[in-house]
Amino acid sequence: MREREDKSVLTEPRCPFCRELFERPHDVTTGLGFFQGGTCGCGAVYAYDPTGRNLGEAFVDALTYACNEDWSLAWGLVPDEDYSQSILNYNLRAHRVSPKKGMAGGLRMSYGKLIFIRLREGVAGREHSGAETALRDKDL
Repeated sequence: MREREDKSVLTEPRCPFCRELFERPHDVTTGLGFFQGGTCGCGAVYAYDPTGRNLGEAFVDALTYACNEDWSLAWGLVPDEDYSQSILNYNLRAHRVSPKKGMAGGLRMSYGKLIFIRLREGVAGREHSGAETALRDKDL
């Protein structure tokens, strides 16, 4: 039996940092391959985990991309001091988020996860982050 969704609990996809609408995740090419995700105008980077069970890989993808693939910089950052993160329940098909996973209107819903990473101002390499490079390239 196919799961049904109560779309009344789904909301517009907004960045957890600036509250602006963000685009549907797409293939983001990196030096090691690609991941599903994107960037927000505020500088946040997001990565999509369709199962919601592999957030570690999505986190690494987003953090290293935000650091312009500088692994040394990425692994040297301190959570909540050098960057902020947020995780959203996300329905790719509907391009909507849900406040929480579980039951809504008596129907079980399942979602993937989006992990958002935003480097804090003053973090070394911030001006050359993957997010800003992608935004700059997009404007060309």
